[in-house]
Amino acid sequence: MNIKKGIVILLAIVFACVSIIFIIQTYAKYMSSAEGTANALIARWNIKVNTLSIKNNTDISAKIEPVFVPNEHIAQNVIAPTSEGYFDLEMDFTEVDVSFVYEITFSVNELSIVDDFIAVEYSVDGGSPIPFGEGEKIITEQVNLDDVNRTRTIRVYIMWDSEDSTLQNIKDTAATKQVGQALIDVKISFKQVISVPVNEIGNEIP
Repeated sequence: MNIKKGIVILLAIVFACVSIIFIIQTYAKYMSSAEGTANALIARWNIKVNTLSIKNNTDISAKIEPVFVPNEHIAQNVIAPTSEGYFDLEMDFTEVDVSFVYEITFSVNELSIVDDFIAVEYSVDGGSPIPFGEGEKIITEQVNLDDVNRTRTIRVYIMWDSEDSTLQNIKDTAATKQVGQALIDVKISFKQVISVPVNEIGNEIP
């Protein structure tokens, strides 16, 4: 009788072990895990001015090359009152994946020995010259992502704008006696256009 009881107990233990293994295997079928990394390409922002990439706030002075209109009364490659010329800013946006606004400003450099060596007008992609207005001289444009033309050539016309006055004549004469250069500052900034979400009635969503 004890043997039978022992066998029953042993069978019960074996059955219990098999049941536990079966339960564990059953639950294991419904346990899983997964992991990964979201992969998104960062938009390109590589703008070039006169073939030079400016994404790191580059000084482009060496790439700005003024050309002066030949004059039988003024030696080549120098300027004097009434000298006229131009320089080009060739901008390349082909490696830019966002819409943006560019702004170009022109002003007389504080170290220039001529205070009336100025930008007077400009043209875009060979178009008709556009005069600058009074005050600050600025060129600005928004370039949208879907714009087919991904380049701009801005031609800036410059001159020693000597007005016919006694005071200005004295200043111009004094400038010609100094050792130095006539300098114009060119500052170009580019800023991404940020979309502002709006609701159904057209109001901005805060």
